[in-house]
Amino acid sequence: MVSNSTWTYKIPTIDTIPQNFNVHVVNSGHHEKRVLSSKASGEPPLLLAASVHCAARAAVKAAREQLQLWGKLDGSVSEFYLDVPAIIPVVKTQCGLDYVEKYLESLLAQKSN
Repeated sequence: MVSNSTWTYKIPTIDTIPQNFNVHVVNSGHHEKRVLSSKASGEPPLLLAASVHCAARAAVKAAREQLQLWGKLDGSVSEFYLDVPAIIPVVKTQCGLDYVEKYLESLLAQKSN
């Protein structure tokens, strides 16, 4: 995990993180043992992309829970596969928006009859 530049730095993985990992949070940005001129080169965009995918999974799970309450879900609420990248048509299908669109279309058809 120790590196002398950002070019040779590797993001920590599950097998490079120690079993006992103690962290001490300082109250101030001005600390005698701080790292000077430190930069985050890769983690912020990587974590942003991962957080978007996790948010999409959470949204799909919440939508599937709602579908289960309506009795329109054939499978399990929590068992679904969401590819990376999660494209909009797949997310819509996983959320069951096709059921919602069909339901709204049936309501419009009933009102026009």
